[in-house]
Formats: sequence, C-alpha cells, structure tokens
Amino acid sequence: MTTALTDYLDDMRAGAEAIELNPPAYVTPEDRWVELNGVSFHYLDWGNAHLPHLVLLHGGSLTAHTWDMASLLLRDRYHVVALDQRGHGDTGWTPDDQLDQDNGDLMLEDTRAFIEHLGYDHLTLCGMSMGGMNSIRYAARHPARLDALVVVDIAPVTMRAGIVEMEQFRQDTETMSKFEDFIERAVHFNPQRKPAHLKYSLLHSLKPVDDGWTWKQDHRRRVVPEGMTKEQQQEARELRSGALAKDVESIQTPTLLLRGSISKILSEEAADAMAASMADCTHVVIEGAGHSVQGDQPAAMVAAIDAFLSERLGG
Repeated sequence: MTTALTDYLDDMRAGAEAIELNPPAYVTPEDRWVELNGVSFHYLDWGNAHLPHLVLLHGGSLTAHTWDMASLLLRDRYHVVALDQRGHGDTGWTPDDQLDQDNGDLMLEDTRAFIEHLGYDHLTLCGMSMGGMNSIRYAARHPARLDALVVVDIAPVTMRAGIVEMEQFRQDTETMSKFEDFIERAVHFNPQRKPAHLKYSLLHSLKPVDDGWTWKQDHRRRVVPEGMTKEQQQEARELRSGALAKDVESIQTPTLLLRGSISKILSEEAADAMAASMADCTHVVIEGAGHSVQGDQPAAMVAAIDAFLSERLGG
C-alpha cells in the first residue's frame, strides 16, 4: 500500500483548465480505506451521499483518480465513489497466498465485498476496461442492488493488438529516472491528451523509488503454466471471452455501453454485437476518445452517462 496524495488541488485545476473542463467547483474527494479479502483497499468519496450512488471501477494500470475530471462534473448530481482495485493505486497488492488464484475471480469477490461494505440499497455500477469486466461479472451474479450498469470501452471480444500496445508501453516505462520522462512518453503514446492533464493522472499513478519513478501497479506477472503453448494460451483467452459473453447475455440490468470512436481495444462490430446480445443496452460512441474514454473526453462521457441515468432513474 502507498500513501495517497493529499495536496493536489492546483494540479487538478491545471489539468482541468488544459482541457477547458469548467466544473462547477474544484474540490478533492475524501480518502477512505477498508480491509477486504486480506487486502487494504483505498477509495475516493466525492460527497453528497444523499444523491443517487455511482460506484466507479477503473481500468488496468489506472487508479481511482482516472475518474477525477469526470467526477468534478458528476458530483453535483450523484454520490460518486471510486475504488482503487487490488494491486492498483493506493490499494494493497494481492497477498502471496492468493497468487495462485484467478485474478478475475479475486476481483469479482472484491467488487462484491466492496459494494456490501458500502451498504447502499441501490446504486449504479460503472466500470472501464478491466473494471468493466469486473462490473459485467458482478452484474451477472448480483443484480439485486443495481439500478443501472455502465460499461466503458470493453466487450467479450477485444482487439488484441491494442492490448499488446498498452502492455508494451507499461513495460517500456517500468522505471524512469525523472517524473518528466513519464510525461514525455505519455504525450507520445496519447498525443490527443494535453500534457497538464497527463501530468495530473501520472501524479496518482506513479511512486518514487531509489532509481527514479515507477508505476504503483502490482508489477508481478502471473507465470504462464509450464509447457503451455501459444495456441493453448489463445484457447484460454477464447474460453475467458466466451464466459464473459455468457455473463453479458444474462444481464437484465439496464446497461449503457460507451465506446471511444478511436479506441484500439473495442471495435465498432464488437460493441454492436455486445449491445445486440443484451436484454436492455444503449450503445453510445464518444467522439474523439480512445480506450480511456473518461480521460480523453470526460465532458462528453459525463453527458452520455447523465442522459442515460436521468431517464433510467427518473432524475
């Protein structure tokens, strides 16, 4: 577990101004902690607990703060809570005695336990990428409390090349001598984002080490089972995809699927197929957004979410 930043309002303002966000006010969320499943979890509470609850799950290699710009716009209409999932941000890493367990199953149980901890009778669950898969799996098994589900740029079928590209970026920047080096690499990787905005995100995603800076994310990689060929690895991915597709098909909760128009992860065809397979799914494309929709186009994403929830929740 790392220590959460407490003084970042000026950087938040600079990041928001760089993208002309213009929120009603600049505020920072309350840092909270809870012990679940042998891990110390960190999460952000943006206040206004009397409003409809909106729980946010970030994508892989990201943190709860990836939602900050969107949360500045959402917090006046919703009670926003964002979780640092296991091995990410300021949440602890998976204990050694759990490393042989399936990480997806662990995260599903984390999601269940976290929502149980929050204790809300009704809520909307919103997840991006990895968090979207966790949200889908939760909604398929525990629908009772869900008023709505929002899935951001993920489906059972994804574009492998985009996933490989993101993983390569993380490996290429595992440790760098200066914080500014990360900003330079991030701008090159995601040129549509403003440097001040990327700096704000990196403030929450990096930590200092003896030889410079590195990601807060759990860097331990699960070892491929001995003797498993590339074909067998592909077969395993297809089995996981098939299981997620069955979960998607079983969901009855009203769902909003958001896809970035220039996403390298989720194709138009895969998003359309997912929406068509669901009982009640609205598919919206966010123009100018890549895979990280909440980072690339937070205002447009918020507008889509608000329009969907206003109709579904009667707001």
